[in-house]
Amino acid sequence: MDEKILFFSTFIKYPKEIGSVIPSSKFLINEILKNIDFKNARYIVEYGSGTGRITAEILIRARKDAKILCFETNKKFYTYLKKKINDERLIIINDSAENIKKYIKKFSIPKIDYVISGLPFSSLTVNKKCVIIEETKDTLKSEGKFVIYQFLNNFKKHLYNYFSKISIKYVPLNIPPCFVYVCEK
Repeated sequence: MDEKILFFSTFIKYPKEIGSVIPSSKFLINEILKNIDFKNARYIVEYGSGTGRITAEILIRARKDAKILCFETNKKFYTYLKKKINDERLIIINDSAENIKKYIKKFSIPKIDYVISGLPFSSLTVNKKCVIIEETKDTLKSEGKFVIYQFLNNFKKHLYNYFSKISIKYVPLNIPPCFVYVCEK
């Protein structure tokens, strides 16, 4: 199935789970990934990989010895990613991001360098949102970053409960326009 058709049809069926009608633009992807030091990053996690647009770019830029864990709860996207991307550095997980600790233990990962999230946090319960953010903070190394892209600009207040430094960048060249939050401990 074509990526755009899969993305749109999945959005129609699960709008609160997907958050957008089309995959991320190259402008949004570049804004997200400019926050990652690929030369030194060994462990990168992506929440809500969708059809793998950002995943593919991470793999292009990542070190040859990097490990990339992608969490995707949607079974159609998970299956699509497994068929589309074949890279020994990539581990695709059909589970929720709130279980990140389980998987970093399973794959013997000490701490994560970067977590990128496209999860539609505005659609999640307060409890699930808090668990994901807290688990992410706990798994990041001390100088690690949590890079989140959201379509609403009302998310900062939740993040300050967990991170001391947060910057926000507006990306108008995306459908819909988007905010990129970069969170540091």
